[in-house]
Amino acid sequence: MAHIIVISPHPDDMEIGMGGTVAKLADDGETITSVILTDGRRSPNPFLWTEEQMIEVRKREAIKASEVLGINEVIFFGQPDLKSENNYTIAKEKLRELIIKLKPVQVYTPHNHLDRHLTHQLTGQLVLESIKEAKFPSVNEVWAYEVWGLFPSWDRVEYIDDQVGKKLLAIAEHKSQIASIPYGEGAIGLNRWRAIFADQQDIQPKGAFAEVFISLKNSL
Repeated sequence: MAHIIVISPHPDDMEIGMGGTVAKLADDGETITSVILTDGRRSPNPFLWTEEQMIEVRKREAIKASEVLGINEVIFFGQPDLKSENNYTIAKEKLRELIIKLKPVQVYTPHNHLDRHLTHQLTGQLVLESIKEAKFPSVNEVWAYEVWGLFPSWDRVEYIDDQVGKKLLAIAEHKSQIASIPYGEGAIGLNRWRAIFADQQDIQPKGAFAEVFISLKNSL
């Protein structure tokens, strides 16, 4: 089966943006590697943990969430942020080496322009640069998923009716974060909207919940 890499700026972005599609790909038998670039030390912290405690908690939560979705491997780059040029360069070099090693056919990332979160934009930029520098022809598809920026249009719709429960459970594993922000409610509300309004030509929706993606292949 094809190898797929899903890149997250923070430990919960993949689950929020495309947890249903990841579960769907896993159900289809694809080999999936989740790559988390930063350690989440500066996340919402209602429990007043130290940064070291937050890092460990978020790592455990990400592993549990990946098990819910059926991901084969989780790799933590452990950068404190991507805004530092040094941290950005380290993460890019690690990702380039990983692409060369795993030879993925598909790569997923937040959008480098449409996502409103700066670290997410930097992630999208970093991913595209890593693929270019890897010079590996196996990457046939590069897809952007939604987190902090809604797409005005899209190139692909994935209906996740059978996987929406797993998506919610995976998001719920990030207890340190949903204690402050109900990410599950926001994500599922968006997925419901996407399914209903996916295509104005449809007589009726093709499903109840959907995630949408933009192709970044032309940006390579």
